[in-house]
Amino acid sequence: MKTQFIQRHTIPSSHLIVYFSGWATPPELVSHLSIPLDYDVLLCSDYRDLTLNIDFSVYQSIHVVAWSMGVWVAEQVISSFPLASATAVNGTSFPCHDTLGIPHAVFEGTLTQLTPISRRKFERRMCESLFQYYNQFPAIPFEQAKQELQHLYDLLQIPKDKSVSNFPWTRAVIGLQDRIFPVDHLRTYWSQKAVPIVEINAPHYLFPYFTQWKELW
Repeated sequence: MKTQFIQRHTIPSSHLIVYFSGWATPPELVSHLSIPLDYDVLLCSDYRDLTLNIDFSVYQSIHVVAWSMGVWVAEQVISSFPLASATAVNGTSFPCHDTLGIPHAVFEGTLTQLTPISRRKFERRMCESLFQYYNQFPAIPFEQAKQELQHLYDLLQIPKDKSVSNFPWTRAVIGLQDRIFPVDHLRTYWSQKAVPIVEINAPHYLFPYFTQWKELW
């Protein structure tokens, strides 16, 4: 896993925001969000491995914001730390699931038929009207993106019971134009978990609809 701190001072701030990106998306996608005073931000991406070697004990509070596949990843790597808040954005704990996530056939088809052209089509569906805005950011190399998706798919094949996911999510944000995770699957999952849901008229990639991190928790 790649990590990058922003607004990291010589001495750590008192509070930390941890952002888990979506599959093969640049962490710069959230660079426009205003950071509160006395906060550091840790950007996590590149899930070809899930190693996260960060000393979280130096912070008084930790806020998690996880997007898409990053929702599942967050549960794997940061579940042992007490959190002030945890927000899931257009994702669930079961990203490859016929009723609670991306249907198996769609997920597997994306992987087995992945080409540079099909990836661009995926990004168009992900962004909708924000596609041109998305293109200003550096693209993840295709081979890296393919390896990342394969690794995530392999990990997701390990059987997991619905009762296992006890991650303390405090909010779910759902974009009503999401064409990656079916909206009804997102609603079903977070309703079952009794997690407060915020719905906005936005696509899967929706961070331009926010201006500051605090709006996400």
